[in-house]
Amino acid sequence: MENERKLMQFHFIKNDEISTHYHQNPELFYVLKGTLEVQIDDASFVLKHGDMIVINANKRHKMIGSEELLGARFEIDFHLLAEELGTLQLLFWCNTVVDRNEAYRDLRKTLDKILERHFEREQKGALHLNALCYEALYILTSNFLVKADDSRFHMEDSQDRIRIQQIQNYIQANYQSQISLNDLADRLYLSNAYLSKYVKKHLGMTFMEYLNNVRLFHAVDELLYTKKNITRIALDNGFPTSAAFTKAFREVYREAPSEYRKKMQKEENPGETQTELAESERTQIIEYLNYREQKQEVAAKEGRVCRMDVTKYEKMRGIASRAICVGDAYTILQSEVQEQLREIKRKTGFRYARIWNILSREECFDGQDGYNFRKLDLVLDFLLENGWTPYLELGHKPTLFMYTPERSVREMEEQGMYTYDTFQGIIRALCVHLANRYGAEELERWYFEYWNDPKHRIAEEDGTYFPYFEVIYRTLKSISPEIRVGGAGFILGFETLWCKDVFLKWKEREIQPDFLSFCSYQYIAIYENGKRYGRKSIDSSYMRNQVAIMKDMMKSTGFDVPEFHIDEWNFTISNRNLLNDSCEQGAYIVKNCIDMAGDIDLMAYWHALDVYSEYYDTDMILNGDSGLISRDGVAKPSYYAFVFLNKLLPNVIAKEENLLATTNGKGRYVITCHNFKRLSSQYVFTEEDQIKVEDLNNYTEDSEPLKLKFVLDHVRNGNYLVKCFYINRENGSAQDIWKRMEYAKGLAKDEMEYLKRSASPRVEMKNIVVDQEKLKLEYVLLEQEIRLFDIQYRYDF
Repeated sequence: MENERKLMQFHFIKNDEISTHYHQNPELFYVLKGTLEVQIDDASFVLKHGDMIVINANKRHKMIGSEELLGARFEIDFHLLAEELGTLQLLFWCNTVVDRNEAYRDLRKTLDKILERHFEREQKGALHLNALCYEALYILTSNFLVKADDSRFHMEDSQDRIRIQQIQNYIQANYQSQISLNDLADRLYLSNAYLSKYVKKHLGMTFMEYLNNVRLFHAVDELLYTKKNITRIALDNGFPTSAAFTKAFREVYREAPSEYRKKMQKEENPGETQTELAESERTQIIEYLNYREQKQEVAAKEGRVCRMDVTKYEKMRGIASRAICVGDAYTILQSEVQEQLREIKRKTGFRYARIWNILSREECFDGQDGYNFRKLDLVLDFLLENGWTPYLELGHKPTLFMYTPERSVREMEEQGMYTYDTFQGIIRALCVHLANRYGAEELERWYFEYWNDPKHRIAEEDGTYFPYFEVIYRTLKSISPEIRVGGAGFILGFETLWCKDVFLKWKEREIQPDFLSFCSYQYIAIYENGKRYGRKSIDSSYMRNQVAIMKDMMKSTGFDVPEFHIDEWNFTISNRNLLNDSCEQGAYIVKNCIDMAGDIDLMAYWHALDVYSEYYDTDMILNGDSGLISRDGVAKPSYYAFVFLNKLLPNVIAKEENLLATTNGKGRYVITCHNFKRLSSQYVFTEEDQIKVEDLNNYTEDSEPLKLKFVLDHVRNGNYLVKCFYINRENGSAQDIWKRMEYAKGLAKDEMEYLKRSASPRVEMKNIVVDQEKLKLEYVLLEQEIRLFDIQYRYDF
């Protein structure tokens, strides 16, 4: 009879020390009391009360617990989960010691319920316990499972991805047979030598190592869950002999298959592995769970009403959304771009326009010693005449439009990086020209940035980034020490791990930046065996958490830089993601600007206009690009999110999860709020350009409305006019209005004008009489809705 299998099971732990060992199954450790030091390969993490960590399959690890340690170990059946998800690549990044994610709160809450139901397993709680285990795995796979390399700047060619898939599919289909590298090479019409190097490069192991890895995966499953003898298991899974199986097994598990089977069967015996808890320990767990539940209930009740004392306010330290990425500098010479930028400036109040590729060979440099900045002058003159302040990126950024992080719409021919001497010459010519034309005082208002082009290899010992950066710095500072120069456009979540080394190197150099810049897109990367793996993140507070991680790193290295910039930010890098056009994007913008208010110095939204990435496939009215305005001039919810934020007043009364309330201190109050819903697991596992408009409801976690109650205390008695502006799926959303027009492609002129007029906020007004110095408002926000309240005292003499 085969052993009973469960997708997830757990045991209490209170051992002082668990020796170094391996498991085929991933394990999650959760500390309730005391401390637990977890050593994984060469890394060590100390878990404290409430911490958790996932140890991936076949990772060498050791645990050392304190004497008062009390926790839980959750074991996940690798094979069953692989079958459920349809992939053998089950790599988790879940570690509260070094990571921040709102999903940890949800996972912790579910694990607490599992522990609580454990004490009811003999009653009806057993069924609920199984459901909770699936819920915990749902949270883990949705938020912490790494499936693909989503690196923005290290994309595999599509042909490579197809070939790797062919190799993997062939091995999966034939691992039980005596296949060889030669068989596969013949099938793919490649030479043995080429294929051998190709497999090693892209899979990180030799052909035979990968083949044995697949065979071992299936063999270990039979070893644990069948009564087959060792020889039968070896032959059924493609090993030529039991000796070959034993040799391959020892290389991974450091012991013979028979020893491993005996040990694991002993551990799987519930009577032997379940750590018996003393009555005092059982009581401690129940008290701990009750305490956490009470805290959660109190927090939920208090979150229903927002009370504000309008006499207590402080100067707003800044909504950092003062900048927007416009794109390649010379696109601004197009008349339609200029017209739309004027509109954005007039309504949103953006101050800085971030542009790049100003040193293009085609536009200003002949490749020898001739410089012509006339076109650049036209660009900068337009910006200055229309109230924009330039934020100049001085490197060369490839013109890249993305379907997904791995697939591009198109990529223009990339300009090679200037040699150091050439770069030095063109920077000096540019700076002299700018100083003579605009003056040093004007340049002191601008920002000058230089990003870490991968060709510079900034993290490597022989990298060239710093000498190039210092050319810019010295040249501009010779004009005026007040000119601000910074970099280097690090990607939050992706380049975090090696930023520490970069900061330490930069700190030791004579020249340091006036500001550090970072890109924020909702992707996370981890490194495993020298290879980078990535995934989308649906962390609803991704930017806030990643900025906090980066600031902690800067603090730990002593790298103190005056300003912290997010030079590009969005939830996606895709130019063909329909969520960009939706109400979700408006709510996402309002939420993040509220979250980051006062915490960073500048945020440059990615990006201003859909015109920037127009291409042959943009024949629809809305195409999923991240511009605020469509190519036809239709304003999206994202546009009005910034319009609402621009109306906020200088003083903050209250800042909470869903709102920011401000005042001018003279009887006027402006409140902006949102009902942002985080993205679901379906979004995580869907290609971004494959999202369909009719399925948008499936990509958010829930659709619950939000009931908000405001109580403004100590307001002046009298009459108030309350104006309410809002955008939701029923009112003002261009995408939803277009839906009611059946997504027609070729709209007539009057139809397009109708769409433009209709894509604007709904407005409501009412008068309120205050007689006890309390002004009360109550509203219900639909999912992904944004609202602005403008409350004004009405004088009556």
